[in-house]
Amino acid sequence: MNEWLIRRFVKDPENVADSGVRYTYGKLAGVAGIAANGVLFFLKLILGLLSGSLAIVADAFNNLSDAGSSVVTLVGFKLSSSPPDARHPFGHGRMEYLSALGVAALIMVAGFELAKASVEKIQDPTPADISPLMLVLLVAAIGVKLWMMVFYKRIAKRIDSESLHASAADSRNDVICTSVVLLTAVVSPLLPFAIDGYISAAVALFVMWSGFSVMRDTVSPLLGQAPDADLVDSIKKTVMSHEGIVGIHDLMVHNYGPGRLVLSLHAEVPCDADLMSSHDLIDRIERELQEKYHALTCIHMDPVDFDNPEVVKLREMTALLVAEMDEGMTIHDFRAVFGPSHTNLIFDLVVPFSYKEVDSIAEKLQQRIHAQDERLFAVITVEHTYI
Repeated sequence: MNEWLIRRFVKDPENVADSGVRYTYGKLAGVAGIAANGVLFFLKLILGLLSGSLAIVADAFNNLSDAGSSVVTLVGFKLSSSPPDARHPFGHGRMEYLSALGVAALIMVAGFELAKASVEKIQDPTPADISPLMLVLLVAAIGVKLWMMVFYKRIAKRIDSESLHASAADSRNDVICTSVVLLTAVVSPLLPFAIDGYISAAVALFVMWSGFSVMRDTVSPLLGQAPDADLVDSIKKTVMSHEGIVGIHDLMVHNYGPGRLVLSLHAEVPCDADLMSSHDLIDRIERELQEKYHALTCIHMDPVDFDNPEVVKLREMTALLVAEMDEGMTIHDFRAVFGPSHTNLIFDLVVPFSYKEVDSIAEKLQQRIHAQDERLFAVITVEHTYI
């Protein structure tokens, strides 16, 4: 059924890099969520009022918040598909992350309201009256939510959508919540005391924790999290597969929303290579990365001297000294400027984020280099990696 819906409503469903196709996927998921959650809300509300079960009523309003979440998702996809403009030259893709944040907030609000109602129920317990028909309808509601979870997950994976991953997690929570409510309805008549309030309180805590987890995972890309390791490895292999590239460094991956990456890196080329040929090579690699990863790409060309044996010896000596200090540190952009009285070694030193006093690190390395030869002086730029 899921694939039928996708084929029925999404034109060119495999072209997920296209913002229009992504919006159609999001629209399909949003409309399906609004319709299904709206029906479940009215169904559970009627069941809860007729039976006097707060847990069912609370679960109904949880579905109402899910319908609101679907509206947020729908609006988020619409806004994120807007083309770049003068104020937002990289597009509006991060609106999708903001919509996921909105879904997380609604989940937490629903959990909080359920927790308040649960406390009142615990203080003033009243038995619930659940009929066999109500039990059957609750089982059907669980089936609908299971379908929605699978549906959201399939689309989220296909278009790499944080907001739909959040919606899938919310549907999973609903399956658990409604299952607990169903179990409560079956077990309650067999117990000498009312457990409805306690069960709904436990469900409330689970819902709030789930909302917090979704919010935490959504905030990370907004803050600028490190790129996926597999993506970084793939980019490096793509660049290094070209003859004429001898190394890369300072790779940065900027995420402006799903399918909206900006890549920048430094590509090392032999310093004696033809300038125009190297420039043409860099242009071709930029186009390849843009087509392969759907990313705006900018590559800085760094000429490196690999033929001068004295420069090679000095680079190897410096790299060894750095490794002795900490194997987690690396160097790049190494150059040697020879003078009549001294030699300047100019390079960048990449240190782990755990290092706080970077100036002292550079000073210690300078002392080690100078101890090897008093004519050697280091001009060091200390930086952190971006991957």
